[in-house]
Amino acid sequence: MKIPYAVFIPLLFAAACSNDSAPADGKDTTKKDSVTAIVEAPESHSTLPSPLSVAAMFKSSGLKFLPGITNTPEKSAAYSTTFASAQNMGAYSSDIAYCVMNKQTNDAQRLLKTIREMGNKINLGKVFDQSSLYDRFNANLDNEDSLGSIIAEIQYQTNDQLEQNQQTELYGVIYAGAWVEAMYIGGQVYEKDGNDRLVPALLQQMAVSKSIIEELKLNAAKDPAIPALISDMEDIQAAIDAVPSMKKLQNDENFDFKNIHPDKAELEPVIKKVETLRSKIVNG
Repeated sequence: MKIPYAVFIPLLFAAACSNDSAPADGKDTTKKDSVTAIVEAPESHSTLPSPLSVAAMFKSSGLKFLPGITNTPEKSAAYSTTFASAQNMGAYSSDIAYCVMNKQTNDAQRLLKTIREMGNKINLGKVFDQSSLYDRFNANLDNEDSLGSIIAEIQYQTNDQLEQNQQTELYGVIYAGAWVEAMYIGGQVYEKDGNDRLVPALLQQMAVSKSIIEELKLNAAKDPAIPALISDMEDIQAAIDAVPSMKKLQNDENFDFKNIHPDKAELEPVIKKVETLRSKIVNG
């Protein structure tokens, strides 16, 4: 079955729209804890979770902020092809969600500017130009909840614009970049911090990999770079399938991730494969 195109979050848009009539000064009035409510909403239109919801899930699992772990905006100039720009737009989307969830507003501001640049490279400039989202973000740097809802709206508008532009082959490419970056961040913090609370979140994201591969295969013929990405993702999937704890999930789809307790040695091959692909993506 074809996976519905929802690289970014249709249901987040409903909550974001509740703040769409921002005051003249650009300040939003998002209520406290609204971001949590948004990201916990069921995503019935897609099997692919949004970067914002993934960041919130990791944050609730005790993910710490590590300076310098995200992709640097300075690399954006090197992404000259549509494929590289789309992949890294996805990566930067996970980075900005990670920064917002950890109150790193200066980094988030720089990343939003970079995401805007990536959008311009792949014909998505209207996402920012039509709705003043860029200005609203900068006007609400002191309001984490408003930043979350604005990111949600940006992501929805990106999804909608890709549909209008008939660029549906980029859905899977963008989301693959976002997934790899989120897994990279989670894996790096887990290895450095040793917080076992992160393990269920990592396992839950591993379970998404097959859906991303299926999405990419739908459009493999539309860009010569997509088959190579599929191959890299399948390499990660092979490592995921080899994790003994994940076999329990394969045998029982209702198995609770919290009941799986792999050790670092089991997760290490997956984390290393993710590191390899992440390096390819951010280095263009």
